[in-house]
Amino acid sequence: MNALSDFKFLIGKWSVHNRRLKKRLAKCDEWVSFDATMETKSILNGLGIMDEIKLFFFGDEFIGLSIRMFDPASNTWQIYWADTANPSVGLKEQVVGQFADGVGVFYGKEMYDGKEVKLRFMWKSETVGTAEWQQAYWDESVGDWETNWTMFFRAM
Repeated sequence: MNALSDFKFLIGKWSVHNRRLKKRLAKCDEWVSFDATMETKSILNGLGIMDEIKLFFFGDEFIGLSIRMFDPASNTWQIYWADTANPSVGLKEQVVGQFADGVGVFYGKEMYDGKEVKLRFMWKSETVGTAEWQQAYWDESVGDWETNWTMFFRAM
């Protein structure tokens, strides 16, 4: 499989089950669950994919937009994000990474609770019509990644 096919599994319409830690980097083990829908399509002749996710968990209808762009020179993907909750932020690069053995691992940084934290995304699809995404923050107090958000995708 060439790198331009890495995210091909994600193209289509999805039912998405989210699980998010109630509090991050706080030794919390209480999860909040909510559902969403998402649609993903290929863009720029396969050099990227774009999706829009919709949910009501955050109050009014929340819409998030991801754009994933492949850089053939570095063999990496850059993932960008924008959403209706933070329209003044615009499109921001969150993570950069690549796939190996069917798992995409992407690293970046973001602000959380007034502090910059290391961020990791993991993507995988083990069976046709399903996919999984995980977000984790680096927890300096324990020297390990804390998974704080998971999304489980089922094709619609």
